[in-house]
Amino acid sequence: MAKIDFPIKRLIQLRLTDWVKLLVPECKTIEITEMDKEKLPKVASSMDKLVWVDDGKKRKIINLEPQGYKDTSFSARMLRYRADIWEYTLIKGMGNPPIIQAAIYFYKTNIQAPKKLTDTGNNNSLIQYDYDMIKVWKLKKSKIIQNKLIGLYPLLPLMEREPDETPEEIIELTVNTINNVEEEPLKRDLLSVMSVVSSKEFSKDLIKKYVRRDMLMQSPLYQEWIEEERKEAAQKANINRLRMDILELLIEKFDFITKDITEKINSINDESILDSLIRKIIKTDTLEEYLNILNRAIESQKK
Repeated sequence: MAKIDFPIKRLIQLRLTDWVKLLVPECKTIEITEMDKEKLPKVASSMDKLVWVDDGKKRKIINLEPQGYKDTSFSARMLRYRADIWEYTLIKGMGNPPIIQAAIYFYKTNIQAPKKLTDTGNNNSLIQYDYDMIKVWKLKKSKIIQNKLIGLYPLLPLMEREPDETPEEIIELTVNTINNVEEEPLKRDLLSVMSVVSSKEFSKDLIKKYVRRDMLMQSPLYQEWIEEERKEAAQKANINRLRMDILELLIEKFDFITKDITEKINSINDESILDSLIRKIIKTDTLEEYLNILNRAIESQKK
């Protein structure tokens, strides 16, 4: 399955108002306000903007979270996002405005029912928390096209199918709809995202029939995505190399290592921690001493 995190988040950034209109179709005005990343690291990790909407009654904040995998702690993470946003608005003197939060699911296999969080631990307080869900396969293609929600065009192949609608008809409809977009760079970006998100549900040959590689290579978003993938692959290769170096040095010094130590080293994904663990081998006299250092390193990675 192609990794969709990067292209989806970039797509939302490119056409944010379309996604807001999907969630709050009755809103009269949409105001995009930059968020201070330093004050809101958790929110900024998924979106770097606060979206203010006005439905004619009261201004609200939108928080969209694309979700491409199952996460048992997702409900708690969404609650933390809400608290982070309120911390930001309170610091800015904006009070605690209403927040509409929505998780966006693209494939049925990744769906996870929201876990309703409740707590009455304090005598005078009660927490009852939930959030909205957007299931892309429940959306109607005709409605998205009719309302010209261009930012959702790449997801048309994942939306609800009409009776007897063939895969080729779906891809052809999507490509033809995207080709009606006037802005050329945006059109290429939409096609590139469509080719990525559709690859799980449709054959690559079918997608290639309508979206040629040279068309993808002209997309700025596709180029960014490829570069991001290369960086991530290089980082993984370096992490694996560091792990192997540690294991080899430990065996060289202590003649053997336990399975437990091997598993713990392989659980570390931070390059700086792995670098430090290599240097610590020289100063360590016993395997037990190194195991204590390793345990502390694992604890520091969790923070």
